[in-house]
Amino acid sequence: MSLSTSRFLPPLNALKAFESAARLQSLTKAAEELHVTRAAVSQQVKQLEGYLGAALFERKGAKLTLTHDAKYYLPLLTQTFHSLSVGTEQLFARKQRHTVILSVAQSFCIKWLISRLSDFRRQYPDIELKFSSTSSAYPNGSGFADVEIINGTRNCHDPQQRYLTNESWVVVAAPDYVNASLPMSVEQIAQAEKIMTTGYTESWEHWFSHSDYDGEWIKPALQFDHSSLSIEAALNGLGVLLVKDVLVDELVDRGQLVQVYSKQVPTAGGHYLICHNPTKESVAIFVTWLEQAMITHKAETYG
Repeated sequence: MSLSTSRFLPPLNALKAFESAARLQSLTKAAEELHVTRAAVSQQVKQLEGYLGAALFERKGAKLTLTHDAKYYLPLLTQTFHSLSVGTEQLFARKQRHTVILSVAQSFCIKWLISRLSDFRRQYPDIELKFSSTSSAYPNGSGFADVEIINGTRNCHDPQQRYLTNESWVVVAAPDYVNASLPMSVEQIAQAEKIMTTGYTESWEHWFSHSDYDGEWIKPALQFDHSSLSIEAALNGLGVLLVKDVLVDELVDRGQLVQVYSKQVPTAGGHYLICHNPTKESVAIFVTWLEQAMITHKAETYG
């Protein structure tokens, strides 16, 4: 049976070329639909005719007319290709529709997003999330992701970029480090051991200038290229840390870190959402959930 099936199953490309040319009644239009040359379509049709041992077109100049056999063959092929397309969609593309590929700034993912994913999983158990972390403001090769969450300044030329949350710089430390002497004065902070995250355009110098302090201050002895590492250093009592509030709000609420100075300095940038596939149902669901989760977080944290 397999030999018989193989014997009477013509080459797939030849079948596609004939079906397209016959349906559109044009070799040129078929070539455009299949993204090949007109000559390639003509060659595939001739190959199919040779395989079947029968003519499929009556050629009168540029006009194509189906032969008697071809008129019966065309609807069979059209229906077969349609069924194959629908079946493939139902079996495989459905899985892709329920998957969201995310490229997320590492520290935001670790310190804010992951702790909230249980809520998303509870509401949408059928949606699969695939994560890739990035530490750059504008990662290269972003086209692979359905959704990006980046840390940086707004790109005014990118209409897909949406502001996720306004943020401020805060100074935090482990409770044991400050020994309950809160709040610290700017002068005390100036002389304290400092931790910083590199790569930001704003730093300790920026914070001191916005705190009306122009005296001498000890430069950071510990510098990390990820905020998550800087936060870990602060948790271990290694100094005071200048950090974006959204990354430490929960740690402050739990008492693992304390805000040592009440003044907050607004950041020039923030975290932005870029949605590459907004019409994909699972992507739209995730983006809506994410934005609502951020609104809820801000309301619970700041009232």
